[in-house]
Amino acid sequence: MTRSGASLPLSRRERRELARREQPPKRTRARRSNPRPAWQSPMAIVTGLAVLLGIVLVAIATRPPTAPALNLVSGPTTYPADLTDGTSLGSPNTPVVIDLYADFQCPACQQFVTMELPQLVTDYVKPGIVRIQAHDLDILGRGSPDESLELAAGGFCAAQQDRYWQYHDLVFWNQGPENRGVHNAAFIAAVADQAGVDPAAWQACFARTDIRAPIVSATRASGVTATPTLRINGQQLVGVPAYADLVALIERLAAASPNPS
Repeated sequence: MTRSGASLPLSRRERRELARREQPPKRTRARRSNPRPAWQSPMAIVTGLAVLLGIVLVAIATRPPTAPALNLVSGPTTYPADLTDGTSLGSPNTPVVIDLYADFQCPACQQFVTMELPQLVTDYVKPGIVRIQAHDLDILGRGSPDESLELAAGGFCAAQQDRYWQYHDLVFWNQGPENRGVHNAAFIAAVADQAGVDPAAWQACFARTDIRAPIVSATRASGVTATPTLRINGQQLVGVPAYADLVALIERLAAASPNPS
């Protein structure tokens, strides 16, 4: 820098001013905002909510029907211990034997059990005229688990403790719709419990893997295609007979028996 008139040394103040002017201007750095995670984007949020809603709707649509309340209705029939022997009911020496073939899910079987069986037990079983032998079939069962088969397996295990007839009646008096998931494991266990079984022994039996195949085999071997089917001293009735007709047949067969009661 030159001063007017002569070249003189710069003062300290002048040197500072000159240095300030010669420095390059400072660049202002643009601040970068942190990028938002992909999952926080509006599109990702909307997609996630749609997927969640779809899962909820599918779960609702495929949920099985609610099982009936486990406060079970009991039928009116009582079964004296001296008349029950597994799946048989009545004296071993009766002149008339009814083989009752039924499916626990069968509505017509429910009609017979709830409307005619109590009177039949009172009029003919307890007096020693009729013995009933129950055969639980798997005709109506569909899918997995097979509800007819599972109910029959529960009856088999109840019979091992001579509580079959209590179990039998509770199932029919509380029967739900066929193959809708109503007769699930919880329902069957509740029936067995109210029937008076020993729970631990019954559960151990019900968990066995060898008790269902014989039920399926017996169903096929029976030749029965519709339930209920009653074979009365060899004579077959399919469906629910009128009680008066059933009585007439029993009376006739009892009178013709070599061992009338």
